[in-house]
Amino acid sequence: MNKVLLPLLLLALGLMSCTPANSSSSSSSLTGSSSSITSSSEENVSVSIPDFSIDTSSWPSEPINESTTLDFYSINDFHGAVGYNLPNKEPGIARLATYFDEREAANPNGTVLVSAGDMWQGSADSNITHGELVTDCMNAMNFDAMEIGNHEFDWTDSFIYANRDRADFPFLGGNIIDKTTGQIAEFADAYTMIERQGVRIGIIGVIGSTLESSILTSAVANYNFVSPISIITQSAQILRDHGANIVIVLDHNDSVPTNVLSSVDAVFNAHSHETQNEVESGVPEMQGLYNGRAISHVSLTYNKTTNLITLGTHEVVQNLTALPLTEASDVQTIYDDYYNSVIKTVKEEVVGTLTGEMSKAQLGKMAVESMLDFGTSYGASVAFHNTGGIRATLPSGTVTFGDVYAALPFDNDLIICSVTGLQLKNWLANGGNYVVGASRNTNTFADGSSIVDGAAYKIIAISYLSEDTMYPHDVANQINTHALVRDLVRQAFLNLVTVDPSDYN
Repeated sequence: MNKVLLPLLLLALGLMSCTPANSSSSSSSLTGSSSSITSSSEENVSVSIPDFSIDTSSWPSEPINESTTLDFYSINDFHGAVGYNLPNKEPGIARLATYFDEREAANPNGTVLVSAGDMWQGSADSNITHGELVTDCMNAMNFDAMEIGNHEFDWTDSFIYANRDRADFPFLGGNIIDKTTGQIAEFADAYTMIERQGVRIGIIGVIGSTLESSILTSAVANYNFVSPISIITQSAQILRDHGANIVIVLDHNDSVPTNVLSSVDAVFNAHSHETQNEVESGVPEMQGLYNGRAISHVSLTYNKTTNLITLGTHEVVQNLTALPLTEASDVQTIYDDYYNSVIKTVKEEVVGTLTGEMSKAQLGKMAVESMLDFGTSYGASVAFHNTGGIRATLPSGTVTFGDVYAALPFDNDLIICSVTGLQLKNWLANGGNYVVGASRNTNTFADGSSIVDGAAYKIIAISYLSEDTMYPHDVANQINTHALVRDLVRQAFLNLVTVDPSDYN
């Protein structure tokens, strides 16, 4: 779609109510001139929200029916959970496709399917294909829009661009600002508009303004996540002015600011992996767990004569694996093709055996011990890994590389850092990390010797930590080993053959 600009007059307009300002617009495209707003973020960034040139020539000029009921379905934090996993209550993407097909059949031309972000990163299946598998399946499932989540940045923006070019639906992220231009990132749109039975539906996308800190620093270095408030209210205004009867928000955060609720009709949240089903000021705010384990559903009915919207069903549909769902053949074929060509040999490799389930904490200790064994040849005496980077437990019995991949999905390089003793104490003082080789309680090394403030030491850490300014070190002289911790854990299993998790308590 070509971007064009809106009149500056939009700047003078106030917040919109949930009732559309003009439900009978019959314009064939959205046109205008630049609309430059000032975000209310602490950076006070001035952001130009461009308008889209949308071909509406085939759309009805007004809603076809007196009353139209629309069903909105949102998935969030899918994290590449494409495979059927009954013990984890994960239906897999092919069964989800069947679920959505059934919902579409129940309300033909009255369903809307969206994602609130974090769709790709998290499984061997999706990571190996850098999100392409998930994007292709979403195309087959006829998604209408997707908000960019923080984990979409894990492989840098190059893969956001690559997946955007594959996608048949727009990527949203109106408050993701390119530092070089001061405007919305080129791979994202602030909003889009679709049509169902003549009802025009605006979809706005934003991400939490604090979530830059949850992304590898170098991967998001070119972007700012600014306050979503002005983005939402101005985008809603633009959409209403061009005939949107209903406006929803895809918010990759656990809530939107309450002062934007008067501008929209429904909010689909994400990121916190919670169940949310709340109604505030008549506006539902929804979130459906993670890994496809739940779906957010909101039903809205639009009345053409009164120009009013009535909230019907609002629910979080859970226990999807208990439903009699079979795999949608088209989506299953996409999955099978990827699996057999590039995934199987990696995911199904047996690396060892566990005598019992290995907890995240036990795996974290195994990870830092493997890191330190590897880092010793570089002179490292301490190893650090963040607790949030361990995403799953490992099952008792046979362990595959796919299991390790799911537990350690992030592609963070292992970095050798030169630190002073005082800097090392700062590393130890910051909680939320697995550490081996030194004690944060006594500021001593494993052999009992004291950490000397002015002395020079080397440590090994994942790049997520080394790029964080909370962890000081000699950046100019750091060494990127280009090794990944999951590969070291894989090798540790191969070496040990059988592992007792209690050895890592």
